[in-house]
Amino acid sequence: MNRKTMNKVIISGLALICWLYWDFSQAGKQETAFFRSHKMLADFDATTAATTKVSIVRSDDAALAHPVAIDDATIGYSEIEAMVRRAIDLAGGFDWVIKPGNRVLLKPNIVDPEPSGCGEITDVRVVKALIKIIDEISPGNMEIVVGEGSPRPMDYEMPYQSKFSSPCWVKLWDVSGYQDLLTDPYLAGINLRLSNLNGSPPENPWQDLVEVDVPGGGQALPQGGKYYIHQDVLNADVYITVPVMKIHDPGVTVALKNQIGLAPSTMYGYSKTAGVPQDSYRHRLIHTSDAPKYWTDKEIVDLCNIAQIRYAVVDAIACLETQKTAIWRSNGVANLVRLNTIVAGADPVAVDHVCTRLMGMNPDDIEHITLAELAGLGTNDPDLIHVTGADIESTKRRFLKNTASTAAFGQGNRIWILNGPYPAEGTDNPIDHGFIADESGLSPEAGVDNWSEPVYFNDDRIDLRDYFDNPGQVVTYAFSYFYAPADQQAELWIGSDEALKIFINGEIAYEYNGTRTLQNTQFTNDVVNVQIKAGINRLLVKSLQKYGRYDFCINICEPDPNPVMDGNRVWGLKFGPSPESITHVAQPSRNVTQVNNFLLFDSYPNPFNHETTLSWSLSRDSRITLVVYDILGRRINVLADGRFPKGEHRVTWNGCDDSGNVVASGVYTGILSSDGHRVRTRMILMK
Repeated sequence: MNRKTMNKVIISGLALICWLYWDFSQAGKQETAFFRSHKMLADFDATTAATTKVSIVRSDDAALAHPVAIDDATIGYSEIEAMVRRAIDLAGGFDWVIKPGNRVLLKPNIVDPEPSGCGEITDVRVVKALIKIIDEISPGNMEIVVGEGSPRPMDYEMPYQSKFSSPCWVKLWDVSGYQDLLTDPYLAGINLRLSNLNGSPPENPWQDLVEVDVPGGGQALPQGGKYYIHQDVLNADVYITVPVMKIHDPGVTVALKNQIGLAPSTMYGYSKTAGVPQDSYRHRLIHTSDAPKYWTDKEIVDLCNIAQIRYAVVDAIACLETQKTAIWRSNGVANLVRLNTIVAGADPVAVDHVCTRLMGMNPDDIEHITLAELAGLGTNDPDLIHVTGADIESTKRRFLKNTASTAAFGQGNRIWILNGPYPAEGTDNPIDHGFIADESGLSPEAGVDNWSEPVYFNDDRIDLRDYFDNPGQVVTYAFSYFYAPADQQAELWIGSDEALKIFINGEIAYEYNGTRTLQNTQFTNDVVNVQIKAGINRLLVKSLQKYGRYDFCINICEPDPNPVMDGNRVWGLKFGPSPESITHVAQPSRNVTQVNNFLLFDSYPNPFNHETTLSWSLSRDSRITLVVYDILGRRINVLADGRFPKGEHRVTWNGCDDSGNVVASGVYTGILSSDGHRVRTRMILMK
C-alpha cells in the first residue's frame, strides 16, 4: 500500500471514529433523558367540536360600506372596524359567547417596539375595533382587559432579563400605539385597562402570578403539567386571542401560537427559555434546547388549554413571511405580505387551519394544529369547517417558509403501529432478511400478531431506541396506512441514521444500507419520487439499528421546484393506524352514498344528543357489518354484523360504546362494509 492510499485509509478511519463518538454521545443523551418520546394514541382526549364557522373578510368585500383594494397600504381605521364587525357577524357573532358584565381579556401578539401595520405585532386598530364592539353588548358595563406578556422587558424588569435582551418599553407597548387606547375619545366611557401578563407591580411582579395545572396533565413533559399564569387570564370570563398572521419557527404563528405570551417572562426569563436568577433558573420553557426532542408545540397546546380560548380574531392586514419579526429596509418591510383581511371564528384550531391554508401551507404539517385537535381543543378537519365570507382559494398567497426551522420538512407521520425488535446480530445483511413472513404484503391490525397498539411520537423523529428501551443490533417494523385523494406522483422525504427500507403497497420505494447523520433541524437525508394511488395505501418502514441513535422520519409531500416553499404534505393525504382512522378530504356530505350492491344514508338527526338512526339499502342478500369509530379509528360500537336480506334496514345508535358506556361529545364515523367494499357517514354527538 502506497503512502497516499494509506493516508486515505487513516483519514477515513478517523472520520468513522469521530462519527461513532458523536453518535454514541447523542444516543447516551437519549438513554439518560427523563422525558419519553412517545405516548399511546389512546391516551389522547380526541373529541372535537361539531361543524364550525370561520369567516374571511377582505377589505374589497362588496358588503362593506367603503371597500378598498387588498393591497392598499393606506387602509384606515373605519375600514378595519367594518371588516372586524362583518367577520364576527359571519362567524356567528358574540352574543352567545359574551354576556353583559363579563370580564373579557383580549390577547394581542406584541413582540418588539414596532409600529402597528408592520406585520410583526397585532395592529392596534383591530384591537380598538374589538373593544368598541364588545362594549356595545352592554355599554359601560363591560370590563375589557388588553393583556400580553411581551418577550421584551420594561425598565423595572431588567433584573429578569438575559444577556440577549435589552430594555425596550418606556410605557407598556407604547411604540405600538396601545397606550393611546386609554385616552382615545372614541373609546370614552369604556371600562378598559392594559395588563402586563409578565407581572405588573414593579415592586413585586410575581404577586400577580399563579401556578396552575394543565387540564388533562399537559403535553410538554418538561413542564410537569404546570405553568405560572397571570391572574388576569384566570379571572377572565371570556378569553379572545387576537394574533397577527405570520410565519415562525413552529411553521406558523396565529391563534394558537399566540398563547406563548401567557408564560410570564419574570418567571421564565427574557428570553422565555432562559429562566431567571431570582428563581435559580428553575422555570423556563424548554422549546428546542433538549434536541432531538422538541417541546415548543406542546407548550403552545398546554397554554391554549389553560387559556380556554372562546374566540379568535386574526389580524391578516399586514402579515410576515419567512420569520416572526419585520426585516426593515429603506423601502419598507422586506418580508411583509399585505392581505387586508380579517379571519374570525370560535374554534381556534379551525381558525389556524384556515389561516395556514391562506399562507399556502398544509395544516397537517403544523404540529400544534394537529396536536391541539388530538387534545380536544377544536377541529382540523376541512369537512367540518364552514368557511364564510371570502373563499380560501381566491384570498391565499404562498408565503415563503422559514427554511432554517423544522417547519421546512412539514410534519412527518407521528402515529405508527410497531413490531419487533428482532435480534439482527449474526444475520447477514439484516435489512434484507425477512424477520416477518411476506413483509411486503403486510396489512396488519393494531394489537394483533405482535403489532403494538397505535403509538404517537412527540416529534418527527420516530424514536425507536426510546420506545424499545435502548435495544442493540436489532430490526424493527413500523406500519401506517395512508389515504391519498388521487393517483399522483409525490415526494418521499426520508431521514435516518442507519439502514432503512420503505415499502408502499408492497413495492420497495426506498432503500438505504449505510450510516449517516440525521440533522436535528431538517429531519431529512433524502427526497425520492414515488407513485401513490387514490384511496387507502400501505406504508411499511423496516429499520436497522447497529451503532447509535435509532430513529427515522418520513413525510409524503407535493413536488415543488421552489426550495423555500417545498415540503408541504400532499393535500388531503392522511396517515392512520387503520383504514377506519383516516378522515380524508371529501366533497360535502350527500344524502346517500352508493357502493357496489348497497346504499348508506346519512344518519338522522345529525348532530344529535341522545340517539341517531342509520339506514342502508341492499340490492341483494348480503353479509354486512356496520361499526362506529371515533376520530382516532378506535372501534366504539358494532351496530350490525350478519347477513341481511335485500331491502332497506335501519338501526339506532344511542351514543354508547360496546360496554354501554356513554361516549364523549365529538365526531364519529359509521362504516358499512360488505363484499370488500365500504362506505362511511359522519355523526356528531353533542351533549
